[in-house]
Amino acid sequence: PHGSTHPQWSTSEMGEARAGNVHHVEEMTPGQRLFVFIVYTQIVQALMSYDGGATQFCTSALAKEGWSPVWLGMLGAMDKFGQVATAFVWGGVLMRHDTKPLLVVGLFWKATCCLVFGKLQEQPVTTVMKLLMLSAKLGMGITEALISVWATVWVQRNAPHDARARWLGFAGTSAGIGNGVGSGMASLWNPIYAFFLQAFILFLIWASLLLTPARFFRFGGPMQSSEHGDSEDGDPLMPDLQFGSQMLVQQVVRGVAVAVHHENIVTLESMKMPGHYLDASDEPLDHGFKVRITKGDTTDGTWSQFKMTQAEHDVGLTSFESVRLPGHFLDVSGESLGWRGTRVKVRISEFEHEGAEEEEEGKIAEHSSIAWAYYRLRSVGSERGLFHIESERLPGFYLNATGEKMTRGTRVCMAKEDPNVADWAVFKIQDFTGHYEGPVAVDFSAEATMLGRLSLLLKNPIWLFTAMAISLNCFVTSGISFMWQNTIDNVWGMGNAWSYFLFIFSTGIGGLVGVVVGPKIFDQMLGGFVFPQGKARCLLWAKRMTFLAALCSTACTMLMVEKSAHLVYSNEQSVVYWQLAVLVFCIFGIFFCINSITGTLYGINTESVNEEARPFAAGLTVSFQNVFGYAFGPLLPSIASQVVGSCVRDSWPQWPWNQEAVDGAKYAAGMSYALASTWVLFFFARKAAVSARLAHISVRSFSQSFRSAAGFR
Repeated sequence: PHGSTHPQWSTSEMGEARAGNVHHVEEMTPGQRLFVFIVYTQIVQALMSYDGGATQFCTSALAKEGWSPVWLGMLGAMDKFGQVATAFVWGGVLMRHDTKPLLVVGLFWKATCCLVFGKLQEQPVTTVMKLLMLSAKLGMGITEALISVWATVWVQRNAPHDARARWLGFAGTSAGIGNGVGSGMASLWNPIYAFFLQAFILFLIWASLLLTPARFFRFGGPMQSSEHGDSEDGDPLMPDLQFGSQMLVQQVVRGVAVAVHHENIVTLESMKMPGHYLDASDEPLDHGFKVRITKGDTTDGTWSQFKMTQAEHDVGLTSFESVRLPGHFLDVSGESLGWRGTRVKVRISEFEHEGAEEEEEGKIAEHSSIAWAYYRLRSVGSERGLFHIESERLPGFYLNATGEKMTRGTRVCMAKEDPNVADWAVFKIQDFTGHYEGPVAVDFSAEATMLGRLSLLLKNPIWLFTAMAISLNCFVTSGISFMWQNTIDNVWGMGNAWSYFLFIFSTGIGGLVGVVVGPKIFDQMLGGFVFPQGKARCLLWAKRMTFLAALCSTACTMLMVEKSAHLVYSNEQSVVYWQLAVLVFCIFGIFFCINSITGTLYGINTESVNEEARPFAAGLTVSFQNVFGYAFGPLLPSIASQVVGSCVRDSWPQWPWNQEAVDGAKYAAGMSYALASTWVLFFFARKAAVSARLAHISVRSFSQSFRSAAGFR
């Protein structure tokens, strides 16, 4: 089927082999692989980011020559727009053509654009010169996209399995080093000669590229490794499942740890609110998932479907297992809801009990250990299928459709009240007769349409949310970096040397420490992200790291907003160094947290699709990270700065404004905008963690049903 990641070759992969992009005949030696990794994925990646750092430390001089904040923001974002416009195109081209000729043309074009940009800075500032400089930056971005897409897929295919987060994280380190070196050259030496130096080094690497064998740059064929041959628990017969066209199987339940008497798929409709059904949501809790009452079409997905199972030891006991979340049951948590103590929370929880070891020996778990998952159905009236649902764990507590509005749906709980009063406890249990076929497969061969590939990627939640997390990662880092010099200069009055030193400490060293520590967490402590369970664990920790970054950003944002307001109110520059110290150390923490997860996000994003889809997916990820990250990162905070500066003067046009105070206020506001966006990064990291958790549940369920069908125990 389409999307398979097994070693068999698809038609498109054979086409790639004919084009020279897949090579099985002659493998690289470790030394050759290391050479390509260091020179062409790391040094070249650093040079791709070098001009971004050099540009941001040209802004102060350009502003004095008449460039407005909006023009400067466009200058910082223009190369990213070039990447956005071409990244997914390069992804498709790399699927069909040999890589070396593309890289040769790309590096030569990049070096030429850098040389032209440096020469343009020597010319008098006019509107035409501004447009030409923007065009040169746009040209840089076009080939940066090619290098980024190729490097991501090449590293993913050639990195050791137990060090992928480290190898992919080095790309972030290289980009940071390149950005820092470019900033240093532009601020401490000369912004024009900084671009001439970049062009010279790129031409040297281009010359070495001409002499390097083409096979070094090919991605290689599908890997014959345990990554594809073994399941997480060592089952060689378990197919490798990923989100996308593979996950088309109706999800099968894990059996509870007791022998069962009867089971069938049902929906639970509230009689208090006809047309509203019990809904096993995919919104996570610390333990399990939320459950609610929702109005909707029961045939649209599996959200309302439960496997109702009667226990053999007591046919009066029934459990409700979510079809949407296999292995997760309706659970009376016991947590009080409100101060009266007559209502308790319910959730969807994974089946766990103390008798697991005995079960492995063929014994049945004690009934008391699983009471939380069982209920007694009390018939209501003469109409068939109407029941009160009483908890076995908490006798006298009944399932209650409260009708209280939530963000989505209405609240459901267990209430210790008279169920015969009104219809709050009456549910209609019906056999599910609808037909759900699961997600639709999309052809991802090289001959498939671009729209078809895009459709598949956007239906893949792990890819989508990790791509957005990567994009917001880039937004935060590029926005802070771009606003840095003007903020430090206009708010605290520091020159280029001190500004650069603080920049290197907070962003450079902070990011470097993050890249060093991150792989130790994700590769060594958590075991990597090859399997679905590993992806879920790693993204959970990535969510926690982004939350820490968001807390640091909150402190900085409040500080910068207060600073901006104070400058407007006092109309004079006020230098308070402890505030600068807080900003520097908080940004150190932000860059540490963000850079520690960068390699993991890239790795999981790339591995969330099958082999033949990866060049296109990597191209689209580059487009995302550049349009939502590197382009908007400098542009939106610059626009915020311009708006604040204009509003201050327009609101009080007759007031004799101190220009230094106004400039400090507007750049502080722009920096606060960049910092506050860390919460958006946390949002997408959380969504990615939830998606990975659900994927792990689905794959585990399929694995168990596969074993059962094959006769394994």
